[in-house]
Amino acid sequence: MSPEHGALDADVALSVVSIGAASSQQMIRLQWRGDDGYGFRILIPSEDVFPYFLKSEFTPAFLAEAVMVDGAVIARKLTDPSLTKPDGSRLPAVKATAASQRYPMRINVATPGRALVEAHGALFLYANIGGFVLALVAAAIALIVGRRSGGPVREMHDAIRNREFVPYYQPVIDIVSGRLAGCEVLVRWIKPDGKLVPPGRFISLAEASGEIFPMTLALMEAARDDLGELYGERSQLKLGFNLFAGHFDDVAIVDDVERIFEGSQIRMTQLMFEVTERQPLQDIPRARLVIAKLQALGARVALDDVGTGHGGLSYLLKLGVDVMKMDKMFVDAIGTDRYSVAIVDSMVKLAEDMNLDLIAEGVETIEQVEYLRGKGVRMAQGYVFAPPLPASSFKLLVEAMAPIERRAKRAPAGRYVGAIRAAGA
Repeated sequence: MSPEHGALDADVALSVVSIGAASSQQMIRLQWRGDDGYGFRILIPSEDVFPYFLKSEFTPAFLAEAVMVDGAVIARKLTDPSLTKPDGSRLPAVKATAASQRYPMRINVATPGRALVEAHGALFLYANIGGFVLALVAAAIALIVGRRSGGPVREMHDAIRNREFVPYYQPVIDIVSGRLAGCEVLVRWIKPDGKLVPPGRFISLAEASGEIFPMTLALMEAARDDLGELYGERSQLKLGFNLFAGHFDDVAIVDDVERIFEGSQIRMTQLMFEVTERQPLQDIPRARLVIAKLQALGARVALDDVGTGHGGLSYLLKLGVDVMKMDKMFVDAIGTDRYSVAIVDSMVKLAEDMNLDLIAEGVETIEQVEYLRGKGVRMAQGYVFAPPLPASSFKLLVEAMAPIERRAKRAPAGRYVGAIRAAGA
């Protein structure tokens, strides 16, 4: 079974289930949970996910597939085996993708150019230029109509423009010295009525719809404006951002980072960008190039969720990252699972052998802090220190834990400082 994915409705989750010998049949498991604690689960045949017209052969040869946002294939329809090479890879084709506005899935359709030419030779001969112009006009009309028609994607688009997506900052602590090492930037959606929407309610939709790209840039700009002065005075502090797998398909993200932070008081060497294992990287050489260019700016790159996703150790070998992040799943097992010692020890040893820094995520107890520190882990983040904080609270924490000379006499502010110092003691 694939990991569960949230939908726009927080009570609904979907996953892919394989049934039968050798996983011969794919089913969609939809789970609904009610406020009263009850709910239900249903299994939907994967073929039923396809729109009706895709169930017929609308061209002489086409490939259609339904895919979850993490890349898991739900169902595939292939009408012509010649669409694939002997090694199983696909031939170059004309492609189209449509993402669901409510559920974390998309439909991909591809047909080779030769099939279109064979089926519509005359049309291509006499009307290709006119067709191209009409396609551009149709796309522009569809974009305008789509934006005016409302729906969750439109709401998200407007929210980005209105700066409703704001950065929250989770402190990263040096658990050996007890000092503040920096923070990870996390996103929250604060609606006009003041309601705070957690990321689990909208991140999957943002990734599937492409709104994750402008959302990420808006977060970087907001963090730059929030922390520019504080970080300009404290060059030792790091500022981490999460990047979606699609960011590593194009070097444009490197230009965006340079544009946003060039001339800022925040130095490139204070930036860290995280790539997660939870979503597959489509083009490893291209991802490696993007990472190398970010590193050339002076930034560091971390592999998040190590050991829980698609890449495994191959990502560590191929991507050339600087930092490993130990997933909360392994931290939670400390003291409760007899294999936790071996797993944590292996990750510490791997980071040491590969000359990588190691950060433990999701640390929630003093006992976990002591265990990790005893194993040689130096950096950690989690609720035992502080939850993700709004900018005003994080600024007070920075001034209390990393005072500069003119502020050294100010009293420590906030209830988080004592807990952090106790955990780092």
